[in-house]
Parts: sequence; C-alpha cells; structure tokens
Amino acid sequence: MHLPLPLSLLFIFIASTCVLAQNNAAEESEDRSWLRDYDPKTESVYKVNPWIEGLGTGVGGMILSTIGIDGLRGKDAVRVADLSRDDVSALDRWAFPSSAEARERAEGTSDVFFNGAIVLPLTLFVSKKYRKDFVDILSLYVQTHALSSLTYAYSPIGPRFIDRTRPVSYYPELDQTDPGLRVAGNNRNSFFSGHVSTTAVGTFFFAKVLSDYNPQWTGKQRALVFAAASLPPAYVAVLRVRALKHFPTDTVIGMGVGAFFGVMNPHVHKRWQLKHRSSLSIGGSFHNGVGGAGVSLIF
Repeated sequence: MHLPLPLSLLFIFIASTCVLAQNNAAEESEDRSWLRDYDPKTESVYKVNPWIEGLGTGVGGMILSTIGIDGLRGKDAVRVADLSRDDVSALDRWAFPSSAEARERAEGTSDVFFNGAIVLPLTLFVSKKYRKDFVDILSLYVQTHALSSLTYAYSPIGPRFIDRTRPVSYYPELDQTDPGLRVAGNNRNSFFSGHVSTTAVGTFFFAKVLSDYNPQWTGKQRALVFAAASLPPAYVAVLRVRALKHFPTDTVIGMGVGAFFGVMNPHVHKRWQLKHRSSLSIGGSFHNGVGGAGVSLIF
C-alpha cells in the first residue's frame, strides 16, 4: 500500500518516537548509580520550583500566549478571489476533501479528543505514586503547555510570522451558508496546527511521566507507551484536515512541536534532579582566638 507523503512523514515520526524511547531506556539502564541515594517515596522524580515552573513560566506563559493567540485572530481578511488550489504545494494539495459537508462533524470530534488529551495527565493522580508529587507534576504540566502555546503564538515557525490560508477558504460553496466564513482573518493561521500540538503535549507528557516513574520498564514497554501516545494526536491531525482547518504538513509540524515539549520539558527537569542534587552547608569555628567560617555547595 502506497501512503501519501504527509502520512508517510507521520508514520516515520511515530516510528522514530519508538526508537528514541528504546534508546533513552538503554542509556538510563547503563547508569543507575543515582538510585543508591534516591528515594522515590520521599523525593520527586523532577526538580521543580512551583513558583517558577507553575506560576512564573506556567501561568504567566499561558496568559501571555492567550493574549498572543487572540491577537492572531485579528489578521486582515483573506482575499479569496486570489486563491487557487494550484498554488498549494503538491505535498498538501491531495488532501482537499471533495466537499465541505463533513467539516463540522470532524471539527467537533477533534475537539473531544483535544479536550480529552488536556485532562489525560490529571488521571495520574488517581495513584498515590503520582499524587504525592501533585504540585510538582501539575506545575511542570502547566509550564509544558505554556512553552508549546508560546511557540505557536510568538515563534518564527508559528502563524505570527507565517501567513498560510486554511483549506476552508478554498471552498466557494460555503459562501451560500456562511458568507463571512472564508474571509475571516483567523483563516490566515493554518500553520501550524495548535489543536494537534496541544493534544500531543497532553499525551506525550502523560507517557513521559509514566515512563519516568517506572524505571523498571524495558525499552519495549516504553516504546509501546510512546507509540500509544502518538495515536490521539495523529487522529486529531486527520480530523483537522477533514475539518478544513489545516493541511497535512500543518498537523505534522504541530505534532512534532507538542511531542517535543511533552517529552523534553519533563526530561530536562528529571536530569536536573538526578545530576544536580545539591546541598548547602554553612559552618564556623573558633580556635586560639582565631575565628573562621566556611560555606560549601555540594553537587
């Protein structure tokens, strides 16, 4: 069976995720010396400052990104008379549905999976293993969403710098039912897919936390979990194309952005916890009329 190129790219991305998960598991299994001093019953897997990760970059970043995303909706109206499907790259042109009839149903279904992925990591707290680190994990999760949203709202790879018209603007028949739909300024924000990236943040963060709290898992087990994490955002990607919200390449990039932050942000905080666990000691002495003081920082 021959897959269109964007779907092939998505398949390659999922397969690469599995390989990376296996490699990461192999690397961690080679160096377990940190486990001698690590007590998961009393210590969090992640090094987190809730004031910084949660309120600072987390809540603050979400507020800033919300302001930025709202501003993106006010772009100039689309000049639909200038649009031609022939101007769309061959990589994406194949994805135009034959009609726009299924777009509303596809959009509604994508929202269900989108919202489900956002709350998915919260189900971790059903278990005591994760509930004891509720503040750390939740703060880290909010920060992860903030980083992904800020990338969408302000980065050079997002719609602030890239004007790409959504597929919906290429369907003249929609003028009969909703005359203002095709020309809306928000239709200039096709690249990249925020729905897919947000969904990927939720599922990959969930998979990463599961993996980090279960160091006994084998590489195959981790690969299976991360492969499963790829499925919801991949399905949302298909639905967003059917909903005429995005082209396939928009969704592939969106999935990559969300998966990157969903995995790498917890991983960075885990490495900091394991390799930079520090203690500060302050001491002083007085002998034969001579005093002294010292400060030591041990990593």
